[in-house]
Amino acid sequence: MKRLNVFLILGILISYGCSEGLDENSVRTTAQGEVIGIKEGETYAWRGIPFAQPPINELRWKAPRPPDPFESRFEAKEFAQACFQPQGFMTGEEGGWTGSEDCLYLNIWSPAWSPQELGEKKVPVMMWIHGGGNVIGSADTYYPSHMVSDHEVIVVTVQYRMSNLGWFRHPALRQESSTLEDASGSFGTLDNIMALRWIRENISQFGGDINNVTIYGESAGGHNVAALYASPLASDLFHKAIVQSGIVSHSKTEEAEAYYPEDGVSGITSSKEVINRLLVNEQKVEDLGEAKKLQNNMSLEEIEKYLRSKTPEELLTAYRDARPKRGGMARVFNDGHVMGRKGIYESFTNDQLRRVPIILGTNRYESKLFNMRNPRFVRWGEGEGILARVFSWVGMDELPLEIMRPDFYNAVNQYSSDSWKERAADTPARQLIASGHKDTYVYRFDWDDLPVFQGVDFGVLAGAAHAMELLFLFPAAFDNFVIKNIVIKDSYDGVKKLSDQMMSYWAEFAYSGDPGKGRSNNLPQWKAWSESEKFMILDSEEDQGLIMVDSEVTVDSIFNELTTDERFTQDEKCQSLFSMSYSGDEFPIERFNAYDDGYCLTLDYSDLLEIMGEEEGDDDD
Repeated sequence: MKRLNVFLILGILISYGCSEGLDENSVRTTAQGEVIGIKEGETYAWRGIPFAQPPINELRWKAPRPPDPFESRFEAKEFAQACFQPQGFMTGEEGGWTGSEDCLYLNIWSPAWSPQELGEKKVPVMMWIHGGGNVIGSADTYYPSHMVSDHEVIVVTVQYRMSNLGWFRHPALRQESSTLEDASGSFGTLDNIMALRWIRENISQFGGDINNVTIYGESAGGHNVAALYASPLASDLFHKAIVQSGIVSHSKTEEAEAYYPEDGVSGITSSKEVINRLLVNEQKVEDLGEAKKLQNNMSLEEIEKYLRSKTPEELLTAYRDARPKRGGMARVFNDGHVMGRKGIYESFTNDQLRRVPIILGTNRYESKLFNMRNPRFVRWGEGEGILARVFSWVGMDELPLEIMRPDFYNAVNQYSSDSWKERAADTPARQLIASGHKDTYVYRFDWDDLPVFQGVDFGVLAGAAHAMELLFLFPAAFDNFVIKNIVIKDSYDGVKKLSDQMMSYWAEFAYSGDPGKGRSNNLPQWKAWSESEKFMILDSEEDQGLIMVDSEVTVDSIFNELTTDERFTQDEKCQSLFSMSYSGDEFPIERFNAYDDGYCLTLDYSDLLEIMGEEEGDDDD
């Protein structure tokens, strides 16, 4: 049985575009030499431009180096390969690998200005950082042509190293000659910084304003935006930031280079544990205990040689096998150079640090993306009819047949999603406001106008789930025949309107640092977080529409509401608290331990752990 691959589905839906071939009017001169792009409708696009040298061979686990000059005019007509990753996530085929270590490329979209028009242009630049748990994803999935043509902005989509090729610290990789960047281990973060440096050096040749750059990203991409927001190395390279459903925590350097404790709980996948898995997988030892003994007897020179001899497949397999029991997502390290020792949160609390206008937001039911295949909530099986054909179109041989206890399903996802909002939006917003930063804007995406198919309400199943807002910011898919005439047939007009409204807010923020009334200047005022009004709800007019709300989420509010919610039995409350606390970045585990005088500690969660482990295989974030 193939697993539900929502990232594959979203990728198919977002990445609709058509090109008309190379266009001489798109020739631009960069520091590397001339590039020529292609015409895509009302936009020009330049695909697969290298912004750094390939991070291969001796440059693996090194900070990115500036790109080499072009030997001749560069034809930017094809997307580059994705960075190396598990194949099944983006292709629909389980097992195997895809992508390449040579993957540091970016794509640019601008309005199709003539050479005469170009000389007068100086418009905002928006750099998009894709999500996927810092394990999967690719820049070529996203077509921003609507945003570009409707609101006259330039959008750049970038790729960065992921997994333990992107974030990896071990003493063996730090040589006497290593720079602070090379020694940091945060290579994926440095890739994004290098892309910003490329933009600063070159984007004016495309009509972009180097003094008005917005960084934005979703999920792990949102985390990477937050990392750039907090990094002193990026402080002068951008001017606004949008964090969509992103986590805002960092990885501790000491955990990254230490063996796991006996309980297996750690916030990051340890480099030493990755090496242990490599040794076991290669059958150099029989078990992890023997691997640890062997590794401890190896010199740093031997370990470095051993690591550099491994293929990307071997490294990522070991990375997957070495995940700790809680947490483990690859993310920026608090090395004191790329990231301060206090991590990302210091950028929200320290009023001495440079800060720029920021939007923080989440989706109403983030966790439905991960819970819709949970057999506790939804029954899946073989089906027939048009729905089965649609699912087959995206490589699925099963479809949802029944949501067991829909109210309970909504309740479980409500609390886990509120926990996400608390740590990703509300708490950072409170900290920013308390430290004097007024240009802080928050949203919650609530859209759920999906139809009922064969007795299953897809609005309940997947409405306002994690990543759903991407379809509204990259809306090329809405005019796909299947999407337009089947999936959103009855809500098409409302969908298009909400998409236009959201892009208008995002574009106005890129122009001015304040989403205000949108670029169209006719939308409800999106106000900064304050005592009286907190965040903007983004929804269709058939439901709530666009409205400011004065409520906020805290750890206390989640705990108090959950533990008195009559939709849950006592055991179900424990299960929800356990699920929220277990990932390492969500609800404080102390609340789970203390609930009802420790009652939750008496229950068996082995079945739940097994399900959660399967969910983690689809996405690390």
